[in-house]
Amino acid sequence: MACLTVGCGSSNAKIRLLNATPDESSLSLLVDSKSVATASYGTASGYSSVSSGSPHLQVEPAGTSTPLIDITATASSGSSLTLISLNYSFNISNVVLTDDNSAPSSGNSKLRIINASPGLSAQDVYVEPPNTNIGSLAPTFSSLAFGAASPYGVLTPGDYEVYFTSPGQKFINLDTRVLSFTAGQIRTLVALNAQSGGYTSTVLADLN
Repeated sequence: MACLTVGCGSSNAKIRLLNATPDESSLSLLVDSKSVATASYGTASGYSSVSSGSPHLQVEPAGTSTPLIDITATASSGSSLTLISLNYSFNISNVVLTDDNSAPSSGNSKLRIINASPGLSAQDVYVEPPNTNIGSLAPTFSSLAFGAASPYGVLTPGDYEVYFTSPGQKFINLDTRVLSFTAGQIRTLVALNAQSGGYTSTVLADLN
């Protein structure tokens, strides 16, 4: 069988690209100068294998050879990483997150929140059953900054709605609508700028 992954034979880490750059419809991820994945806006590529150590990572608009992001990352053995392209291309930034894809406790699921919307700034985040009135509730995660990720939270399987508000306020800037989680799943919810204006969200299937 042909080997289609970077560092095949000695690969012991994984990496994926999340395209959160609103004016780039498609981005490509290069590892040590080899193209390994592409991601359209608001989506993440699948994980690609990479040798542990200090891989050279570049992100380019699909079909070009001009990197928007050019960094050296740290990839420990067995780790799973997500490289996020943040902000608009004229002011692009990035963050590399270590994903926790260890199985949730028996019968539960796990959820992480990422604020990747340049328009929202810091946000309080509420993870609640659908149609909950958050007026008297404390946020699940407080003041989640642009480019930041929450810890993974354990969820009982079922339906939830996630609300984003300005810190200390109750006016909802983004409502994900109803999301369903089942036992064993690990998910990452990402707040984004909508390309047509306003805000939107996407859910990444990290595991199961």
